[in-house]
Amino acid sequence: MLATASGAITHLGSSSLLVPLSALYATALWRHHSAPLALRWLLALSLCLGAMVVLKLVGHGCGLPEFPLFPSLFAGDRFVSPSGHAAFSAVFYGSVSALAARNAQSRWLRIALPLAAVVLVLAIGASRVAVSAHSGAEVVAGLMIGGLSSLLFLWSSRKDSAPRLRPSPWLAGAMALGLALLLHAGDPSFVEGTIRWAAHQLGSEGSLCELAGRVFPGNRG
Repeated sequence: MLATASGAITHLGSSSLLVPLSALYATALWRHHSAPLALRWLLALSLCLGAMVVLKLVGHGCGLPEFPLFPSLFAGDRFVSPSGHAAFSAVFYGSVSALAARNAQSRWLRIALPLAAVVLVLAIGASRVAVSAHSGAEVVAGLMIGGLSSLLFLWSSRKDSAPRLRPSPWLAGAMALGLALLLHAGDPSFVEGTIRWAAHQLGSEGSLCELAGRVFPGNRG
């Protein structure tokens, strides 16, 4: 039962689910006369995902140094590929909930929305460790990158009035259906495998590791 719950929660951070949701969110912002806000959202999302791709390429192709924070807590933890699920969920759910809280009429709702997002994102991060997809250090690194990207979006849009986006039952239904399909058929995302393949190709050529100041594992004496 715990494994099933962890699998369900972890899929909430999958790129197979969050990429289309992010596109829908950007479209909704744009259509509600918030083009600058939509562009800021896409910029923050691009920075987050771009940083993750770079770290994953270097990690898989050349190896990353040990996680520099909380050494006593993460001593001996694997640190090869920071968690994309953790980063993506932090920037998406964090940004959406905080922006929605701006227009909330209830003070409790303004607190509850971001708090619920924090709980969800932490649960997704914990699930990545529970399903043995990542170490604690890799999850924390992903959470930090996603969290900083979300803060960048919120800071850059602090003077913008948040549009009133009405909750859509169709969107909620599509999200539930997507999650059900992921649980039934598994996550079809090929992102990690593609990055791993590209990292090996670039690492073996030496250009990636030279640029990162690392040594390709196959060339170590």
